[in-house]
Amino acid sequence: MKVIKIITAAILITGLFISCKKSDPAPPPPPVDPCKGVIIAPAANKAHTITGQSLGTITVTSPIGSGLTYSIGGAFQGSVNFFNLAAGNYTVSAKNADGCTGTVAVTINGYGAKFYAVRTIVNGYCGPCHLNGSVSGGKNFDADNDIVNSWDRIKIRTVDGTPTYMPENGQLTAQDKQKIVDWVNAGHRITD
Repeated sequence: MKVIKIITAAILITGLFISCKKSDPAPPPPPVDPCKGVIIAPAANKAHTITGQSLGTITVTSPIGSGLTYSIGGAFQGSVNFFNLAAGNYTVSAKNADGCTGTVAVTINGYGAKFYAVRTIVNGYCGPCHLNGSVSGGKNFDADNDIVNSWDRIKIRTVDGTPTYMPENGQLTAQDKQKIVDWVNAGHRITD
């Protein structure tokens, strides 16, 4: 009888040890990613420069608002404007308060001084008829090559006034007309 009690006690004790296993604690849940599903797609306007000078600008147009900061490769800033930029490629980054970022590539072109002057005249006087996707008289001057390819038409309409002067709201100043003539005479290229 003693032997049976000892064996029974041993079985019970062994059974307790068998049924009592040590388990590892559950792993902590993964950290919540505040940027999961967040899309930041910046958009920016730009102004080009004269080759060798730092006259270019980039202005972030979207997204803008409280809690957003912007960078073009350096520290982030609250302003959407970047000034005094040389010709080159830039990566514009927008970051929200949670640290989520998005980027867009922006190129600042380097122009010859004469083309830069003409580009500035076109940007100032030819919209809305020939800029921002508008095509009047078969001409749109959004792309630099469109201006270069239309050099003769630009001169004929703005300087010579044939068949009528452009822009429609009045002639260019004599100084602006001379800038166009100087560019045309230099070879009417982007690099002139």
